[in-house]
Amino acid sequence: MTRLILFGGGGRMGRAVREAAGPGFSIVSVVDPAAGPGMDAPVEDADVIIDFSRPEAFLSLDALLAGSRAALVSGTTGLGGRERMLLERWSRDRAVFHSPNMSYGVYLLSRLVFEAARISGDRYDFELVEYHHRGKQDSPSGTALRLLEAWKAGTGRDLRLTSGRSGTSSQRDPDEAGVFSVRGGDVAGDHEVNLLGDGDRLVLAHRSSGRRTFALGALMAAEAIVGKPAGLYGMDDLAEWRGGCI
Repeated sequence: MTRLILFGGGGRMGRAVREAAGPGFSIVSVVDPAAGPGMDAPVEDADVIIDFSRPEAFLSLDALLAGSRAALVSGTTGLGGRERMLLERWSRDRAVFHSPNMSYGVYLLSRLVFEAARISGDRYDFELVEYHHRGKQDSPSGTALRLLEAWKAGTGRDLRLTSGRSGTSSQRDPDEAGVFSVRGGDVAGDHEVNLLGDGDRLVLAHRSSGRRTFALGALMAAEAIVGKPAGLYGMDDLAEWRGGCI
């Protein structure tokens, strides 16, 4: 039985994790940083803290972790330098798993994007459109930025990100990559990578039908990270722990 604390448990993803958790998990506490601690069990009772919150809540998460040796699984997006430094610091004395997207399909998409970039070189221009619900805080999404990093790694080029074009002098620069955000409705998260060449266009896309797929990925990571040595881990590690298949 893996004992969990849900940090940010009052949000959409926190509710999705609670609904997806099967009999192999025990949720000992739900913490909503927007509403105060609300602890209903000692923090030391947890094996893993699952975080789906906001970057500004990371100082509260830091205080929570200070009273525990639990591992951390974080899916919070929109992180800045301060939050990344906290992830690094936490990983010195516990196992920390972070991914802006916990979906296996998105992980597979990132691998496909990397391979497409590696094979094609500079034959294609990279343009990505991502869709999320009207309440999403960060833009572009963490997943979109991760997909761009996969493309850059595959090409070996440090492309400049652009997120908007307007006016009469908006001709595309060969050294840029476009990442554009659409917000509205209740879209859980769709990402469409367009590879535009001379004479053809490739489209690699992931469309989510709901948040359950992300919740299941977080629970999978939580189960796998128990007992792992201190360090900062991601989806590549999770695939390796599970024999190459998430």
